[in-house]
Amino acid sequence: MKKILLGSTALVAAGMLAAPAVQAEDPIQLGVGGYMEQYFGYGSSDIDDRDHFDQKSDSEIIFSGSTTLDNGIQFGVNVQLEGNTSGDTIDESYAFIEGDFGRVLLGSENSAGYIMGVAAPNVGLGINSGDQGDWVPADSDAGQFRAALGATSLENAAVNDANRVTYFTPRFSGLQGGISYTPDSGEDSNAQPSENAAYHNGIDLGVNFTESFGGFDVAAYGRYGVATNDAPGGDDPEVFGAGINVGFAGFTVGGSYSQQEEGGVNEGQSWDIGASYGTGPWGVSLTYFNGEAEGSAASGDEELQTIEAAASYALGPGIKVIGSVGYNDFDDDESGVGDDSNDGYWIVTGIKLSF
Repeated sequence: MKKILLGSTALVAAGMLAAPAVQAEDPIQLGVGGYMEQYFGYGSSDIDDRDHFDQKSDSEIIFSGSTTLDNGIQFGVNVQLEGNTSGDTIDESYAFIEGDFGRVLLGSENSAGYIMGVAAPNVGLGINSGDQGDWVPADSDAGQFRAALGATSLENAAVNDANRVTYFTPRFSGLQGGISYTPDSGEDSNAQPSENAAYHNGIDLGVNFTESFGGFDVAAYGRYGVATNDAPGGDDPEVFGAGINVGFAGFTVGGSYSQQEEGGVNEGQSWDIGASYGTGPWGVSLTYFNGEAEGSAASGDEELQTIEAAASYALGPGIKVIGSVGYNDFDDDESGVGDDSNDGYWIVTGIKLSF
């Protein structure tokens, strides 16, 4: 099945590239967009003297552009520059080709299963791979970003923004499919994959559905991912996920579930559920998240529970004020001096700017 799907994707790409050259009227010209989030608030945790007011930031500058050939095929680029970082300067960087055949992505980007995901609604900081850990950290041995302890929006084996090839079908009657092939876990790397790597030849499949019926808006998805682990004693990691949102008259309710198999310290499962209501510029939401992971041999099983109540108000196009109140409860099986179990809360306000 993997070979058939990958072969089909390759044929699509080959057909486009082998077609007679058709000149675009205009070359690709880059535009600038992105977002900036600035927060001020108070976070309290019962360990490590972490009861403090603080100001925190998150921003990206996105350079993107495209051009359309006379035959209708569109070519474009997207490069995302981190505005607040001490590590990864460039977040995602990829080219895309789009037409009646669908959309192909080439480069450093999330997998099809991740991109097509649906999770519980939230108008605040976000607690599904969200920013609550900046205010009430959970000292876990398992990862929280796009991993089961802290998210239902998973990347298999926590391999995030790796160099990959992704294809999305056109949307038919609300239904769309996607597939990604990831040679190895490297991001922004042109090194040849190793046959002894713990992650290579990753396949990620996703399908989602968006449609409106008699005043109801429905969004749902399902996904599956698997990769080869040829490291000594390694097992092939797998990821599963599903989610749904239903909206009516300004209300939206929904949730999601994900599971990571053979993921080492990140093996586990997670789910979230929530509801939101929006009217005019106002939005409110209440969201709950639960994640479990195996953790390390020292920590044992780990569990993270988070609940957030939030409100937002749109001051104008691309300008939103948010308020968030939330609670974190983190537990691990380790006992004694090394026990990192802790809980805490946050009260935060801020602005979200998009441009």
